[in-house]
Amino acid sequence: MTRLMTAAAVMNAERIKLTTIRSPLWATGAAAALSLGIAALQAATTYGNERLTVPAAALGVAVFGVPVLMVVAAMTVTGEYRTAMVRTTFMATPDRTLVLVAKAVVAAVFSGVAAATMVVGSVLVARVPLADVWRTAGAIALYSALAAVLGVGVAALLRHTAGAVAVLLLWPLLVEPLLGNLPGRGAQFGPYLPFANAFRFLEVEWLFPGYAWHWGVPGSVGYFTAVVAVVFVAAVVTVHRRDA
Repeated sequence: MTRLMTAAAVMNAERIKLTTIRSPLWATGAAAALSLGIAALQAATTYGNERLTVPAAALGVAVFGVPVLMVVAAMTVTGEYRTAMVRTTFMATPDRTLVLVAKAVVAAVFSGVAAATMVVGSVLVARVPLADVWRTAGAIALYSALAAVLGVGVAALLRHTAGAVAVLLLWPLLVEPLLGNLPGRGAQFGPYLPFANAFRFLEVEWLFPGYAWHWGVPGSVGYFTAVVAVVFVAAVVTVHRRDA
């Protein structure tokens, strides 16, 4: 019972940190504005009776909104290392695993809710029927939550904002599309790229061609989840082994 109360108190502390600092809120607002702007632009460039699908309208959220939310999640860790506040956090809660898990849970919930809201907003802006919005909103919310955990894990491993931001933005937006489209090799690398698997689950078309997948759609989200879990476990082990 005491441990549950401690865990609840730590998560509440992380929630307060995340929601009372301006930079995460401003970044989330910028991600929402960008996502809605892309949806509006897509709607404005459709021709005749052509209509956007819900996944197409949510393209901006999946491609740009979620990476920004990953950065927001990472900043909950790197910000404390930058200011040395992490020492106070670990003194107040010596269980470092609990601290990192609390950060991940809070970031995941925040990112999931924010991403789902952006999807609904994008669909409304693009004037797409809401019939299938909940499947896409739920899928992107899950993807965003997992990506937030990944952001926390990468940030705990690197500890520096610039390095974490570079990895979290370049990995899905540059590195994987390049690897997935390499002449002669892209088809071999593609099925093993984490974000390519995530986009397959989302049914959002991005810069990944069709691959000969080795598993079904549930396997793709499972693969992405496994990659996130490996990174996060590595982060927990690293946090325990080195000084704050």
